[in-house]
Amino acid sequence: MEFLIVGIFAAIVAFLIWRSKQNTAPEEQACAIDIGNLLKANPDVQPQAIADVFQKHGIDSSRCQKVGAMVMPQLRKQGLKPEDARIVMRQVRAAYPLVP
Repeated sequence: MEFLIVGIFAAIVAFLIWRSKQNTAPEEQACAIDIGNLLKANPDVQPQAIADVFQKHGIDSSRCQKVGAMVMPQLRKQGLKPEDARIVMRQVRAAYPLVP
C-alpha cells in the first residue's frame, strides 16, 4: 500500500516537472524578461515598443498572450507592487494586436 502511494506521488511530481518544461520555451521566457526590463525602465512605454520586442524574439500574434502572462511575474521579481504591475500590463495587452 505504501509503495502504491509513493508511486502515485512520484508520478504526479514527474508529470508536473514535465509539464513545466513544456510550458516554458526559452525564446518566450527571454521575451518576457526583455519586456519586464523595458517596463521597469520606462513604465509609460508605448504598446508599439512592446510589440517590437515580441517581433524581435520571433513571437507571433498567437503566442503573445502566453508570453504576456509571463511578464507579470517578471515585474513582481523586479519589485513592482501587484497593483502597479496590473496597471502596466494594460500596455502589454494593448501590444498584442500590433504583432503581425
